[in-house]
Amino acid sequence: MASTARLAVVTGGAGGLGRAFCCSLAAAGYDVVPVDLAGTDRRLDVTDAAECRALAEELRPAVWVNNAGVTGAEAFLEQDDHHVERIVAVNLLGVVHGTRAAASTMLADGGGEILNIASLAGWAPTPHIAVYSATKHGVRAFSVAAAAELRATPVRIHCVLPDGIRTSMVDVTDARHRMSFTGSRLLEPDEVAAAGVALIGSRRILASVPPLRGLMVRLLGIAPTLALALQRPVERRARRNQERAAASLTGREP
Repeated sequence: MASTARLAVVTGGAGGLGRAFCCSLAAAGYDVVPVDLAGTDRRLDVTDAAECRALAEELRPAVWVNNAGVTGAEAFLEQDDHHVERIVAVNLLGVVHGTRAAASTMLADGGGEILNIASLAGWAPTPHIAVYSATKHGVRAFSVAAAAELRATPVRIHCVLPDGIRTSMVDVTDARHRMSFTGSRLLEPDEVAAAGVALIGSRRILASVPPLRGLMVRLLGIAPTLALALQRPVERRARRNQERAAASLTGREP
């Protein structure tokens, strides 16, 4: 990775993970422009393809991080139509729009790096967050396919797939967020950002965080019958982990 300052754009830059990416990229020598619907100097609606193109053409970034996302922590039959469409528009189409916009200017400028943020729920279909999981599968599939299309160019596309992260998107007291607690702990935003930034400058396309959890989830993704058989024990584990996390907020035993 070059040590001289270059420009990096981070979508969803006002959120906890977005801020962590901004700090990690700044430490790596980039001038960082966070963008979001609110809370940043520059506003960007990632669901608007024209806005994404205009921003990329104006800033000519060397790195573009498609981090913007919304939670989908509800059973799919309980979500209203607007929320379902919003999850798909932000989490999937927002990544597509951002990638297309950034790649177009990077090709014209001689190269660049695009980092897309998915989730471990993008490896194995995850109950209770079915629509969210579907969008993260889409981000992973799109990232790999787009990287293949650009393989002979100086533009690189990467995708990081993290476990549940300790941000405002995860409510430790809300049972609908239980599937974020299937791991032993929530990840910290800075460790996810560090794993993502580590992909920049490499030939790697995908990185799961943590790697061992990623391997386990991938195995469940190719064995859906096994995944269904393990659903109840996994959910019991998630409930215990969430109860412990909630108890830690008040300093009491779960």
